[in-house]
Amino acid sequence: MSKFIRSHPYAVLLILSLVLYLAGNNLLSVTDTAEANYAETAREMVLSGDWISPQIYGRFWYDKPIFYYWELAASFAVFGFNEAAARLPAAIMGTASLLFTYWFSRKVYGEKIGWLSALIFGVSVETWILSKSVITDTTLYLFMSAAVAFFYLGYAENRKYYYLCYVAAAFATLTKGPIGILLPGLGCVLFLLYKKDIREMLHVHLISGLILFALIGAPWYGIMWHIHGNDFILNFLGVHNFLRATVSEHPSHNTWYFYIIVYLVGFLPWSIFIPYSLYKRWKERKLDFRSAKDATQLLAFYALGVFVFFELIATKYTTYTFPALFSMAILTAILYQNISLRIEKAALGTFVVLIALTFLAAPSIMLKHSGKEVGLALKHMNTGEAPIAFVGDYRTSSVFYSGKDIYRAVPRDEIDDLEPGGLSWHAKNVMPFMSYETLLVSPDSVMIVQKKEDDPFVKEYTDRENAYSIQVPGAYTIWVSDEHKTIQPVNYK
Repeated sequence: MSKFIRSHPYAVLLILSLVLYLAGNNLLSVTDTAEANYAETAREMVLSGDWISPQIYGRFWYDKPIFYYWELAASFAVFGFNEAAARLPAAIMGTASLLFTYWFSRKVYGEKIGWLSALIFGVSVETWILSKSVITDTTLYLFMSAAVAFFYLGYAENRKYYYLCYVAAAFATLTKGPIGILLPGLGCVLFLLYKKDIREMLHVHLISGLILFALIGAPWYGIMWHIHGNDFILNFLGVHNFLRATVSEHPSHNTWYFYIIVYLVGFLPWSIFIPYSLYKRWKERKLDFRSAKDATQLLAFYALGVFVFFELIATKYTTYTFPALFSMAILTAILYQNISLRIEKAALGTFVVLIALTFLAAPSIMLKHSGKEVGLALKHMNTGEAPIAFVGDYRTSSVFYSGKDIYRAVPRDEIDDLEPGGLSWHAKNVMPFMSYETLLVSPDSVMIVQKKEDDPFVKEYTDRENAYSIQVPGAYTIWVSDEHKTIQPVNYK
């Protein structure tokens, strides 16, 4: 570590992380479905002026709590509805997460471990991706990590830190729901059980701490319950928490090795070498968990709790275990503290590679997973009151980019089965529906169809004498009726 870095570590880390997490964000299209759902919800929050009840397609939407929507909506309100503004909150919180990881690990383990922890976390593939994404995870990482860190400082140094643990857990709960307090709490309880020090629970300011937690975290939930009643309870707690834990939203992910792959890819480049390094230390009898520092043991139990919890619930998702990188980065720094120069060189090389990928690969990849081109085409078409509908794959990102209402076209006899209601994953089908039959008889309808879509309805629509196509880049064609004279495609680039 150079003298300049040693004198100005926060400034160096701040600049490097902002460069890595902000560079090229204006080139990265908003993708479907997760990014587009967040972006469109925040866009409608700004336009409606309702900063309490998230909504999408003009319908109330209870998938996540409010905090990240506030971040995203604030960015849109200041910088407009664009990719750079959409990705700004995650970049800021990713940077804050890196700085917090440095602060805590430096405070507990010293300068070298702090510096290495920040580098390891900062250039890990998953950190880079999520710090450039329209998604909640860097915000959740910061608050959950802070909850664990302040618990340790309360345990080891000053019990007043316990109050900051409750504050951080409250903001985590406002970001992602009950796991914001459940997972940090699980790791801390496992640690106390291992230490045979469960009596410490008598000293964590449990009553006053939970009151503080409730004062910060509960008001929004109470307001939502007051406004929306059981509909909020059914959808937020029922569908997006209980159902997610008991019925898989993504059955194809249900393999025992899913999170192993997530770890191996997400923690690149470090995950390549860690298994062998651990084996070598174990063989040399240098891996003694019982004699490790309390902080090391707590971090290990926290990471274990995160992985086991998400392995046990039904729904598996690539970003769920990201909070465990707080532990993984610090523990990896401890493991490699004797080869710090190699870690610095590896981090620098990874930094350069990630910057190159941002400009050379990411834009085209993300555009393929976005309805941006359709959205921009629709934005510059004078569609008036003409109904617009997707046939086949629905793209919320096209709604975000166009600012127009877009239906999902399905056969009339399927609409009732697809409409949200009850404790099922149909609760996510909040986009407006239109039947094929209605779309066919509408003289001015606009149909968006994948170019490879083989559907009898598409053929019936496109065979009409008055139908003509507008070719847009990518996988979609827009079909319109020449009877509707106000529809005029223009150059939207």
